Amino acid sequence: MPVTRSPNPRPSEETAKKKKPPACDSCKARRVLCHPTTDGTPCPRCIEKGTKCTTTPVVRGRPLKKQSGMKTPPYTSPSASGETEPSGSQSNTSSQYEEVVSSQYEEVASSSSNDFNPLFDLSPQLVHHLFECFSYLPQYSHPMFRRTVLGEALSSLSWQIHLLPTQLKVLAHCVVALSASISFDRAILGPGPQPASLTDRSVFTRRSDLRAYGIRRAPVYRALSAQTLRLASEAGITLEPSEDNAMSCFLMQFLENENQANSRPWACAYLSHVRAIAASWKEVHITHYHTAVWTGFLMTEVLESTLHRKPVLVSHNDQLLITGVEPLSLQSLFVSVQTTLQGPNTSPQKHVLFTILHPFLFHVTRLARQLSETITGDFARRHPLDETSATEFLSALTILHSIRSLVFDQSDLDSYPADPLFQSRHTRGAHVDLRTCAHMMTFASAKLVFALHSELSRRAALPMVASGRGVLTSQWAAERLDLLRRQAREMAGFAVEEVARAVRFLASLPHLTHLERGGLIASAQFCLDEGDAAGGVAPERAVAIEAISDALKLIGYSWELPQGLVERLDAYVDTHRGASPSFGDDSMFLNMFPPPMDNWMSMFTVPYGDGSAS
Repeated sequence: MPVTRSPNPRPSEETAKKKKPPACDSCKARRVLCHPTTDGTPCPRCIEKGTKCTTTPVVRGRPLKKQSGMKTPPYTSPSASGETEPSGSQSNTSSQYEEVVSSQYEEVASSSSNDFNPLFDLSPQLVHHLFECFSYLPQYSHPMFRRTVLGEALSSLSWQIHLLPTQLKVLAHCVVALSASISFDRAILGPGPQPASLTDRSVFTRRSDLRAYGIRRAPVYRALSAQTLRLASEAGITLEPSEDNAMSCFLMQFLENENQANSRPWACAYLSHVRAIAASWKEVHITHYHTAVWTGFLMTEVLESTLHRKPVLVSHNDQLLITGVEPLSLQSLFVSVQTTLQGPNTSPQKHVLFTILHPFLFHVTRLARQLSETITGDFARRHPLDETSATEFLSALTILHSIRSLVFDQSDLDSYPADPLFQSRHTRGAHVDLRTCAHMMTFASAKLVFALHSELSRRAALPMVASGRGVLTSQWAAERLDLLRRQAREMAGFAVEEVARAVRFLASLPHLTHLERGGLIASAQFCLDEGDAAGGVAPERAVAIEAISDALKLIGYSWELPQGLVERLDAYVDTHRGASPSFGDDSMFLNMFPPPMDNWMSMFTVPYGDGSAS
């Protein structure tokens, strides 16, 4: 018997109107109307701009359960300062969270770096915690980091990182991976003692040995870095210039610094993106704050390359394009500072500091590039030493030291007391900014000295080869090289003393761990080589070695240090302990983890005497 059907079809049986396909990632990132196609071809905007058109599907509704069977505890919003809301139900949540993270940590720690599948479970709770930790790092102040955009995107998705669009997801993973280097969460550190917060004075004190934390966090840090590397490679962030991709490449090259390869693909992509974006900047975009911050970040990139003898990627044209006009020459800068400070109308010290900071850092970047091209680079190493370049470089280092001394030796930076915790950046004293800049300028020139001394020592250790002009000519060349090496060694000795003093007025512990680790290790290695060659060290040098050793023990909170480095330093200190003066027992740092807006670059945000700037 035929079935009688209703003449009026149900609404569900009607032909539904086709939904518009989702917007592509590029249009979403630019917040413009997208006209997606259904045949797989790029949208008109991407065709017009010549960019790669990709669309990341957005998962709607409740996320799927984990296939591994590991349950993520209910999301709570932790704070990087360790504050939590009191609740009777949080004890169960906390115990469940502890059980999950302990299991995951054991799985990661038991896997070798070669066979580990980089899929680390990032719960919303952990993502939020790591995002807050990132605000304490110096990388947080990078001009291309769209912190508000990323924070609001994560917050709108309840901190579920896998729901972000492609470019933001890669950036978020970079932030999470790098933040793991200072996190105090048990998911990162694993079982064992841990700080209650980043302001736990029972842990972060001058004489603390925090190396156990760096060893414990290393497996998870490597796992997160490997996971981020995979995502960044799959997303192709090196191909499309954007602020988010530039920031991701900037963080990726930091994560990959442990890799000794010289190709540095992420650093190349980072600077390529910056050049493409900077070409569209208007003149009004290059403000004093913009110039100072960019000069600092370009300098740190070049010094890191110089210290580890990797190719310098920042050109002179890059410096001019990104930071503005070329400053005074180094000699003219010295004369200007000398005239200003010793003239009848002496300017305030901080005013002079802000005036010279950009040109000083600009010339440090230029000298680092010059050192690589003429003395320490691969091409320069194939040829005899360019003695003229070496002599000129030593003279430039002397001028850098003279400028720094003119500005800072007129005041005793050590006489200022430590500041209270969480001091507002609007009320910070002038001495805080002076200490910060003194630290930056000291480490910058010291890294150049150590790089030059290392190369001259390497050349001096090579067997003498007779040149075409005879043995006598080669002997004279060896004597001139020995003279240059002795001059560089004397400068390096002064640099060690200045570095030892600089760590006492450090801006923050993350500044030391994430910007100056290479400089401190170079200082330590110079002291060890000097002591080994002489069979011991002078009492005054032992004091400097003690300060450097203490700083390295604090760096161990984030990173694993070269094996035996600290023990060898302490062995030299022990031979003079009690027989030589030591630094006072005051706190080494004003505040090891200052608030996010009080980090090491915030001094550029609020000019002295202008509390309204932002």
